[in-house]
Amino acid sequence: MTTLLVLRERIKKLYARYGGIVMRVFKFLLAFAAFFAVNRTIGYMEKLNKSWLAVLLAAACAFLPNGVTVVVVSVYVLAQMYAVSLEVFFVVAAVFLLFFCLYYVFQPGNSILLVLIPLLFVCRLPLVVPMILGLVGTAFGVIPVSFGVIIYYMLKFVRDNVGLLASNGSLSMPGRYTQMIDGILGNRQMWVMVAACCAALLVAYVIRRLSVSHSWEIAIVAGTVTNIVLIFVGVFVLDVTFPVVTVIVSAVCAAGCSLVLEFFVFHLDYSRTEYVQFEDDDYYYYVKAVPKVAVTQPEVTVTKINSNTPDDKAVEEELFTLRRELGNTAEILTAGKDLEETRELFRERQPDSQSDPQPENQPDSGQEEAVAAEEETLRLQHGDETEKLMEDGEVQDADHNEDV
Repeated sequence: MTTLLVLRERIKKLYARYGGIVMRVFKFLLAFAAFFAVNRTIGYMEKLNKSWLAVLLAAACAFLPNGVTVVVVSVYVLAQMYAVSLEVFFVVAAVFLLFFCLYYVFQPGNSILLVLIPLLFVCRLPLVVPMILGLVGTAFGVIPVSFGVIIYYMLKFVRDNVGLLASNGSLSMPGRYTQMIDGILGNRQMWVMVAACCAALLVAYVIRRLSVSHSWEIAIVAGTVTNIVLIFVGVFVLDVTFPVVTVIVSAVCAAGCSLVLEFFVFHLDYSRTEYVQFEDDDYYYYVKAVPKVAVTQPEVTVTKINSNTPDDKAVEEELFTLRRELGNTAEILTAGKDLEETRELFRERQPDSQSDPQPENQPDSGQEEAVAAEEETLRLQHGDETEKLMEDGEVQDADHNEDV
């Protein structure tokens, strides 16, 4: 669990840093998927069924507001409906106009749901959006959910009956209008799905607002079960047909997506719940405080390991040997870590015993210079105390000479 929490915090930081780019990519992929699905399912206008055109329109929609993207997709769908017949075009346009007016009056914002819901129906995941809206939205989320379901089934009816609804079909113009209206209003499968999705949304919304532990998990389970039960009620009571396996798998996938959302948005530690009571002049307050589950990202410490080569080790050993021979003098301090300077200093300090041997009792000039340098360094470091010690040393040397 700690690993998942750390991963969540990293994803949040990445989104906070690159959120603009992520949203552009998401809008591009959503718009391209919408245009591609329209071309594959109801692509009756050959001039629009071009992959490069879908990519171009999706790239433009990535930089447009969500409302403009919905309008572009709607115009694209209406162009495909115009290729079927003029009657189909007018009916679909009237439904779109009615939905847009009601949607922007009662539930403005998040208009991209009108594109996302039909697209998820094509992907056999119709319950994902209702469950997510029930967890993070309001009760007015039933409006875009209902519109999205109706739009999907309306376009599905056109695809299934394009032979009758086409301009060169067997029906007359009044017959095409009648067929379209009856196909929308008399579709019992569509109304069952609208009721199931809206009921799941409302159940999830009501339960997740309750002051109970694990309210989101309970809301997810209750909403999923409500959707499945209402669909099966419609199957047995209204005699509509639904693929049972698809309904169950879709509900399980929607529940999984909702749990992932809960982990990122509303993951609480109910074991540390606190209850607080206080009052003011008008009210008495009972507060339940539940902390969020948070974890601190571990700090990564990078240790740089410098693997020395044999040549580097030889240089370090030579430096160590030369410094030990030279001792702690002022000159070696100025030499630093440079090997050539240290070698030169060592040569100057070495007695010239091979070329000009000196008597044993006669002090070497190099040694005298080294002793003088050491005395000067000690005087600079210790001041008067060093001078006193050196005077005592000279007195002792003089006494020793007298004794000899």
